[in-house]
Amino acid sequence: MRKSIRILFISILSFIVFCKTPKELEDPPIITSATYQHTLYNGRPQPIDVQAAKDAAPFVITYFPSEDALWNNTGGTREVPREVGTYYARIERPAGKGYREGKPVKVEYYIQKAFVPIDAEPQQEFAYDGTPKAALVRSPLTLTLSYYNEAAPQVPLAGPPVERGPYRVVISYPGDDRYMGASREIELRIK
Repeated sequence: MRKSIRILFISILSFIVFCKTPKELEDPPIITSATYQHTLYNGRPQPIDVQAAKDAAPFVITYFPSEDALWNNTGGTREVPREVGTYYARIERPAGKGYREGKPVKVEYYIQKAFVPIDAEPQQEFAYDGTPKAALVRSPLTLTLSYYNEAAPQVPLAGPPVERGPYRVVISYPGDDRYMGASREIELRIK
């Protein structure tokens, strides 16, 4: 009998030590990111910003082309958008890391047209040598340069100026699906 009590005692002790009561899962952490987000076009995939109040299992993000597609759960993709447009995203919070599965969060997301980068010194001087003097302008886009003689400021020249004198240069871009329209003026002088 003593042997059977000892075995029973060891069995009970083993059960207490090795068998834990399952821990109850916590509510999912709150997503602290904005539900309305926007960024500027840059030619690369631009994921929405998703942050939670606590460390959680990785979020599952699905992008939709319209609000109707989001509500009807049609046309969604995990591919991160890169083009200018309005997107709707669903952030799913799967169970994991001690948390229960959370209700999906919906985000309205805009990729807006970018500003046109125009890099040019505001005043440029060239020495006269009888050849056309084009303004020095750098941009990844093809810009239009219009030259105006100060003596006839409303009449554009046929191309870059050749003769001595002050000129106004209008640098412009009409805008497209990815970039806003832009215009900038600089001064050019041939001495």
